[in-house]
Amino acid sequence: MNADMRTRTRTNSIKGLVCAIAALATIATAYAQSEVIYDNSSDPILGTFVPEDSGFEFGDQVTFAGTERVVTEFRLEYFSSEATGNAVIRFRANDGAADFQDGAPTNQLEPSTLLYQSDPIALQADFNQIEITGLSVPVPADWFTFTIEFTDLAGAQNVGLLIRNPPDVGVSFDDVWVRPADGDWALRQIPLTTANLAAQIVAVPEPGTVALALLGVGSLFGFMRRRRRSEERRVGKECRSRW
Repeated sequence: MNADMRTRTRTNSIKGLVCAIAALATIATAYAQSEVIYDNSSDPILGTFVPEDSGFEFGDQVTFAGTERVVTEFRLEYFSSEATGNAVIRFRANDGAADFQDGAPTNQLEPSTLLYQSDPIALQADFNQIEITGLSVPVPADWFTFTIEFTDLAGAQNVGLLIRNPPDVGVSFDDVWVRPADGDWALRQIPLTTANLAAQIVAVPEPGTVALALLGVGSLFGFMRRRRRSEERRVGKECRSRW
């Protein structure tokens, strides 16, 4: 193999390696970038909501946009008249029993399987936001129900989650889930307004999605290596035939 042919083959090999590295970097960057998959944080504020017993667990079932399904960030807006008490945030899969209202099915499944539960979060007075970051919560479907449960409130304390509508990203049903003391979930309407609680959810792709992409790049790189070796053998044969 003469010097020009060796140089050409080596150059092609380097180009292939550079392309593979660039592809891997692109995929890694895409995985690192998070996307908002649900956002109901735009004005106007339509009011606040809390069940008749502020100690009940309650929340909103939302459907996500995009394809990212590992939740990394969650934000929720609330009002409290006093800097007293705590809140616990939960994510629940809607894989429970079928919901009925007045004996008729609503075609919705109750919140059930616990996907995430926060530590108690201290409430602050006035309008505030709960922000939870650094999460890695896989979601098994394109929807779930986020809930809140207030604890240790003062006797006359007024608390509630903010209501906004419509969501800018994703979809929310026009009702909320409430879990009374008996443990049976029920859908509730909010009179004179749309029952969409103010929240934002951020997520990244599932690891399996990235793994498949990396596998594809690996297969491409393997093909390029085989092609390079085939080229080297062909060039070698040409050199030998000339001599």
